[in-house]
Amino acid sequence: MKPVISSFQPSLTEWFAAIGEEEESKAFREEDSHKTDRLEVLNQEAGIPYEKFETYSARDLTDKSEKWQVVLEKRGDELCAIRLVPIKPDLPKLRQRGVSIRQCYENWYLKQEINPDDYKVELCSHCETLLWSCILVVTDNKIYGDIIRGMHSQLTHGDTTEELIQFEFDFKDWKWSKYDAEAESQVRRMIALLYISDQTVQQRLKEKLNSEFSRDYLKGYMEFTVWPGDKMHLIDYNRILPKYLPSDWSVTDFSQASSGEIRGATAHPGVAKGVVRVIAAQDIDNADIEPGEILVCVNTDVRFLPLMIKAGAIVTDRGGVLSHAAIISRELKKPCVIGTKNATQVLKDGDQVEVDATKGIIVVR
Repeated sequence: MKPVISSFQPSLTEWFAAIGEEEESKAFREEDSHKTDRLEVLNQEAGIPYEKFETYSARDLTDKSEKWQVVLEKRGDELCAIRLVPIKPDLPKLRQRGVSIRQCYENWYLKQEINPDDYKVELCSHCETLLWSCILVVTDNKIYGDIIRGMHSQLTHGDTTEELIQFEFDFKDWKWSKYDAEAESQVRRMIALLYISDQTVQQRLKEKLNSEFSRDYLKGYMEFTVWPGDKMHLIDYNRILPKYLPSDWSVTDFSQASSGEIRGATAHPGVAKGVVRVIAAQDIDNADIEPGEILVCVNTDVRFLPLMIKAGAIVTDRGGVLSHAAIISRELKKPCVIGTKNATQVLKDGDQVEVDATKGIIVVR
């Protein structure tokens, strides 16, 4: 029996499995399955606030145990985020977010064809009105990332309906794709939480989590959210993801675009020439492209993967360089420019274009 997976934007574990990279998929599954444990250690050792989950056995939900009945009776109308975390390492993680606990249980969980003894359940509150969401990466040489107003799925899924702001800090100076004083204030708060100068705490984190540090900042891939009331949560700390991200990342300077150019951020460098094919999400079931053609779309999701594999290059209106689909374009080694805002409006089927993804520029020839 198979679990029900409804999202077109699956986890990175599922993305890597879809492109046939099973070892990477296995590594991400293992890292993701223990995410909450890592966040708890960071909270206990370094005081970093995180999105806390309540833990239940899946058997509690399947058998509607007394403990679970109390949750449904007292909190059934609360919006929630829920994760089914596999106990066996070869099983997928399943998740649902943004509906009430009761709806999630009755309309989603009970439809999962799983062995409840193979999963634990992590449950937490969900907020529909996040003030800010941010992904940042701490490396030996810099801290960089994306911040956006609103839900963090805009960053991971690339469906950026608000303006995405890129930032870069080389431990001395800052660069911004567009300066926003409030965004800077929030990013500074986040990186301050990651500054751990106490060598004893660092040592404990190295022993418990195999953590690494750069200039006393905790290294790795981090996701933060800011709730109403300015309450900040760390929602992910991933130690292996940085090696799949650009090593020479820098802020995109959109002001340099010339007349007749479309400009976006570089997800994967390279140059490609070809015929444009604009593919809308609502047409994806019957869409196809010829090998080497330039795939142009609002945003990519897992349904676009066969087209991404055949494309000579990929161009999107939305998204950031840290989104799941951008990471996969790098694994496919496809020149990819994202976050152009208007490529699907300017380009038309049959246009001959040159995509210089190294510079983040598309030119009609």
